[in-house]
Amino acid sequence: MADETQVIEIVWQLKSATNIWTGVKKKAMGRRGRLRRAGGERKRVDERVESGRRGPQIGEKQPSMACQTGIRANAALRNALNLGKQAKLRLIKIVVNNEEMTPNYEFAGTANWRDDWKACLPECVDAYEPCFILFRLNTITEWVLITFVDDRAPVREKMLLAATCATFKSEFGQCYIEHEKHVTDRKDLTLTAFESWLKAKTELGPMSEVERELHNAQQERAAIAHAGPQHLKGVAFPVDRNAEEALKKLAHQQLSFVQLSVDTLNEAIKLESTLESLEPSALASKVPRDKPRYTFYNFDHTWEGVPQKCTLFIYSLPSSGSSIKERMLYSSCKGPFLGAAQNQYGVVITNKMEVDARDDLSEKALLEVIHPLPVEAPKQFSRPAPPRAGPRRITKV
Repeated sequence: MADETQVIEIVWQLKSATNIWTGVKKKAMGRRGRLRRAGGERKRVDERVESGRRGPQIGEKQPSMACQTGIRANAALRNALNLGKQAKLRLIKIVVNNEEMTPNYEFAGTANWRDDWKACLPECVDAYEPCFILFRLNTITEWVLITFVDDRAPVREKMLLAATCATFKSEFGQCYIEHEKHVTDRKDLTLTAFESWLKAKTELGPMSEVERELHNAQQERAAIAHAGPQHLKGVAFPVDRNAEEALKKLAHQQLSFVQLSVDTLNEAIKLESTLESLEPSALASKVPRDKPRYTFYNFDHTWEGVPQKCTLFIYSLPSSGSSIKERMLYSSCKGPFLGAAQNQYGVVITNKMEVDARDDLSEKALLEVIHPLPVEAPKQFSRPAPPRAGPRRITKV
C-alpha cells in the first residue's frame, strides 16, 4: 500500500514538472515571436526613414499631392484665363492668396514671344513667393505652365501650391498646356535656360536601331492620322511604246485582240500579242491560264437583232503558277493602267472581267457579262386572311 502511494506521488510530480516546462516554453516562444515582429517593424521604419533621406530613386514612383485643398480661381483669374485663351495675354502669373487663386501679374506682349520673355522673366518672380506662370509661345494651344517654388519659400506656401496644381490645370484646361516645367531657382527662368530645356525635351536622345524604327513608325502613324483618311491608288508603271501603239489601234477598231503583261524586272507594262480579228470561240485559247495577263477584246455581236460592239477588259489571274510578287504587281498596276488606257489612249471599256484558270471564256459567258439576265424582284409575302373574314359559319348544332 505504501509503494502504491509513493508511485502516485512520483507520477503527480512528473506531471507538474511537465506542465511547468510547457508553460515556460510557450512564454519563451511568445516572447521570441514578439521580438521578431518588433524587429520587422523596426526594419520597415528604418527603410522608410532611409528612403525619405535619400529621396525617390530611379524607377520608383514619385510622390504626388493627392489631396487637393479646394482652393478655386477667383473672378479676376477666370477673366485673365479667358483673355489668355483669346491670345490677348502673353503671360499670367498666379499666386495663392487668402485661400483663392488670383492673378498677380499680367502682360499683353508683342508678336515676338522671345522678346516678351526677356522683358518679363525672371524679373516678375519673387524668390519667396511660390507661383504658377502661364506663358504663351505662338498659338493659343502652346502654353507653358511653369511651377516656381524656391527652396527658401515658406513650407506652408509650398504645400498650398502643390495641392492646388491639379485644380488650377482643370480651371485653365489641360488641352491648352503644351509643356510643363518645375523651377526652383530664378536663374532657370532666363530665355537661354528655357530654350536649352525646350531643345533637350524635343530632341531625341541616343536610341538603338529598334527604338529608332519604333519612333519613325509612330511619327508616320501620327502624320497619317493628321492627314485624314488615305486611299490606296496603286502603282503606275510606264507603258511600252509598242503597247501604246496597240492600244491606240484598239481604240480605233483596227485591232480586235491586245494582250499585255507586267515586266516585274524592269517595272513596265509590255505588249505580248495582238490580233486583227479573233472569233469568240478562240478567245479562251489565247488567254494563258498559268500566267497573269491584261487582255482587251473587241467583241462584235448581235443582241436581239441589233448589232453591237463592246470592248472587254479581261484580267486573268491564275490561282497557281505565279509568284506572290507577280500577283501583287498585277493587282496594284491594274487601276492606274486602266485609267491611262481610257484617258490617254482613248480605249472605251464596256465591261470588265476577272477570271482564273477555272472560269469559262466562251461566247455564252461573254454575253452573260455584257447582257446579264434580269433579276426577278422578290415576291411579296401574301398575307393570309384574318380569322373572321367571310360569311359566318355555324360551329354548333
